[in-house]
Amino acid sequence: MKDKNNQVAKPKKKKKKVLIIVLVIVIVVVAVIGTLVHSMTKQVEMVSNTVEIEPVQKRDLSDAISLKGTVAGESRTNVMSLATAEITAVNVQVGDLVAEGDSLVTLDREDIEKQIADLEKAISNSAMLDKYSDKDLQQALDNAKTQQTQDLEDAQRAIDNAVKAYGDAKTAKIAEMIAAQNAAATEEEKEALTQATRDWINEGYKKDSTLTSMEQAIDDAKRAYDRVVLTSNQAVERAQEEIEKSQYSMDDSVSKSQDTLNELKKQLDDCELKAPCGGVVTAVNVSVGDKNTAGATMITIEDTSALKMVATVEEADILKLEEGMKASVTSDATGEENIKGTVTRVVRVKGQSVGNTTDAAGAAGGYSVEISLDTTELLVGMSTKAKVVIVDRGEKLAIPYDLIQYDEDGNAFVYVAESNPDGSATAVKKNVKVGEEVDYYTEVTGGDLKEGDMLIYDYSYSIMEGQTFAPEQMYSNQSMGTDVMGTDDMDAAGVEVTE
Repeated sequence: MKDKNNQVAKPKKKKKKVLIIVLVIVIVVVAVIGTLVHSMTKQVEMVSNTVEIEPVQKRDLSDAISLKGTVAGESRTNVMSLATAEITAVNVQVGDLVAEGDSLVTLDREDIEKQIADLEKAISNSAMLDKYSDKDLQQALDNAKTQQTQDLEDAQRAIDNAVKAYGDAKTAKIAEMIAAQNAAATEEEKEALTQATRDWINEGYKKDSTLTSMEQAIDDAKRAYDRVVLTSNQAVERAQEEIEKSQYSMDDSVSKSQDTLNELKKQLDDCELKAPCGGVVTAVNVSVGDKNTAGATMITIEDTSALKMVATVEEADILKLEEGMKASVTSDATGEENIKGTVTRVVRVKGQSVGNTTDAAGAAGGYSVEISLDTTELLVGMSTKAKVVIVDRGEKLAIPYDLIQYDEDGNAFVYVAESNPDGSATAVKKNVKVGEEVDYYTEVTGGDLKEGDMLIYDYSYSIMEGQTFAPEQMYSNQSMGTDVMGTDDMDAAGVEVTE
């Protein structure tokens, strides 16, 4: 039994020891977890009570518009040829720099030269034929005038003869009556014949059939003369019209032929295209072997002796822009360098062309603006950004507008962090007078706030005057992003720290 009891007692002691060890482990774990939870709770509380502080500083409150665009030459020239001919050589590529007078494109001259030779020969032959034709027509006109003169003379002669015959007949009749009067036997007969002669001379001759017939012959001769005048004038006019018609036809034909000849000569001159200005080639639209279409753009050259920025403009901003406004331009190629610019053109109609071609804004149906650049170092096509100053206010003391609070009397104030000897900071209320609001900032025109004060960014308006913050509760986005700010960082942010 003893041995048996002894054997039974030993396991009980072992179980007791194991239980004690387990209890000790549990207590240690609980203690560790409690410590961690307390530490984490403390850290969470600390993080939830952190505050951003930034130094108050002067800012450029000028009202400006930001634009995006590309670099272009100050002017763009589209080179084209009047020649309808095959292209035999293209001497440039996109990106080539050319000087005024450099050869760009050559076209085949042979066909145009043949057309010119054929037309010059045709004009010469036509002139010769017209010369002979004019001679014949002039001869016809001269003949018509000669015939008119002769016919009029004949007609006038017929009138004169009829008038003379009438006069002769009348004179003979009177002589006959006077002779009978003189031969009268008695005075009574003589007196009767004399009275009869007087009556015939006064009215009687009108009843004389012979004289009446002769008067009719005179009238017929006069009417014949009038007919000759009419017909001969018509003949002369027709001859003159033929000359004029021939001259007009010849002039019209010669004019058309000469116009065609001049056009062909212009085409011949355009068979050797040269650069009208210096610059960079931005487009080549033809290849060797192509048949040129008169008036089609073959080469585009941008004058890079002066550069501009062509930018798109939002509808809300277009009415704010005016020619002459100053701009500051940057590009990826020049880094942080600010390039001076001036607004030289504002296009207030959607989709209109800028600089001889439709720009990106125009293609998209938007508004656009041109800004001349005070540099020639950029390349055509580079992306640029511009800040166009609408109102130049210069640098002013300014703070974010949503940090400004107002007391019951309507007085504006903000909180700043003033450092304590132990490295902490206390929220202090400072009155401010505010001016214009520009974008995110409001100008400070007066009050207690001064440059360098550490402004507390209290967007929720939960901070109270006199509230204190440990060094680790303060941070600055300017130096640490959103990380919790330590003592050294507070010092860097401008808060005086005492070790």
